[in-house]
Amino acid sequence: MLKTYNIIFKNFNSFYSIIAILILLAGCHNHKVKENDKVLNDDKTGAPFMYFAEEEHNVGKIIQGEKVSHIFTVENRGKSDLLIISVNASCGCTVAKWDKKPIAPGKAGSIEVVFDSKGKIGLQHKTIVVESNAKPDSKILTLKSEVVSPNNSKIE
Repeated sequence: MLKTYNIIFKNFNSFYSIIAILILLAGCHNHKVKENDKVLNDDKTGAPFMYFAEEEHNVGKIIQGEKVSHIFTVENRGKSDLLIISVNASCGCTVAKWDKKPIAPGKAGSIEVVFDSKGKIGLQHKTIVVESNAKPDSKILTLKSEVVSPNNSKIE
């Protein structure tokens, strides 16, 4: 009986040891590669990868009629040139400007977004769709603000 128990117990430990090793190996598989705290695209096609450190910006309270702008920085963390094809805002009150030149791997470019609050009041949430030759090919940026009436122009 003791001999049978030892054989079963020994096989039992081996089984759980193998399971533990498989779990550890599965946990080591990583889809993203980190290098100097930068997430790099591991896409095998060599496609560019569009990265924004900030995808949403809140300009805070502004007085109705003011124009405010913000610059979003885009990094190419891929392996080939990034070309921004278009930048479209959700409203005619928001306009985007960007450099049409390709962004080389490891380099950065910028997209300036200008919001005109003329005729607007209250909380504003403007989206900007950036389309490119990257994988994935589009990214949504957001510009938020609170537009207050010129009569209530106390901005805290």
